[in-house]
Amino acid sequence: MKRGPWLTARQVDVLLAAAAIVAVGTGLASWAVGTGWGRWLTVTHALAGLSLLALAPAKLRGSVRTGLKRRRASRWLSMLLGALVVATVVLGVLHATGLWHGVGYWSALWTHVLLVAFVAPLLVWHIVSRPGRPGIADLDRRAFIGGSIALAAAGAAYWIQQLVVGDNRRFTGSHEIASFTPAEMPTTMWLNDRTPRVAVSDWELTVAGQPVKLETLYDQAAPVQADLDCTGGWWSRQSWDAVPLAELLGDTDAPTLEVTSLTGYSRLFPARDAANLYLAVGYGGEPLRRGHGAPVRLIAPGRRGFWWVKWVTRVDPVGRPWWLQLPFPAE
Repeated sequence: MKRGPWLTARQVDVLLAAAAIVAVGTGLASWAVGTGWGRWLTVTHALAGLSLLALAPAKLRGSVRTGLKRRRASRWLSMLLGALVVATVVLGVLHATGLWHGVGYWSALWTHVLLVAFVAPLLVWHIVSRPGRPGIADLDRRAFIGGSIALAAAGAAYWIQQLVVGDNRRFTGSHEIASFTPAEMPTTMWLNDRTPRVAVSDWELTVAGQPVKLETLYDQAAPVQADLDCTGGWWSRQSWDAVPLAELLGDTDAPTLEVTSLTGYSRLFPARDAANLYLAVGYGGEPLRRGHGAPVRLIAPGRRGFWWVKWVTRVDPVGRPWWLQLPFPAE
């Protein structure tokens, strides 16, 4: 087994795999968490990702030494994996620093996530296909020192990154856009959701099986400041003209509320949170725009954007637990 200045090839693979697993796990978790403690997920995700870059030179040296001994297909797949890992981390850095936000719907962050879907199976193949698979036994004192150096380098890079970014980013890593300027707030959809084209005069809304007129919502609506934090990497604070769900529901013994869009998109919420969930019909004193969920959408403070159901047509008390759903909608 050939040794580099610090680590064996197997030790580098173990550290890379550990950093990749932590990066993917904390990245997905930070997407789902909209409350303050999610900051630690975001920081850990950044450190794991930057550690991958710090370990890249050691990996490259090992690949150059052993690459000629591999079959051509394996060499090309290894090169592809390396390129994708670097591209994924670089896109994450570009998003974090705000140097590049992407093009249209495909933000730098969404592209970063998309590349992870390709990196994950290639990384598994890379580890499994190597002779003498790396394992816990490779984590000795030398590996600990090498990993600590990589983590320290990642910490220094993260500190510099935060100096560059300043206070624009929320604890989730999202950048502020168009706060209190609804006309400039981005219009985004979750996966394959589509903007419906139904006249406001034909809109039907039911809450707990009872029809609710939009005029009733307009009359009862009051300003509610809340931050819409999109998984596309931006957040925006608006003054929403909204009515608490608790005022519309009345008494219910059901443990869960299901909020459903005209498109079929839906999310489950604990019924106990009804006082902190709102149906909004406008923002800043003007009606919602169609791309922002008009004529009525859900406002869910403390939750990421995919919880903020647009084009709401039904709010139903249901008997199943609210957590009995996919953490990220598949619609």
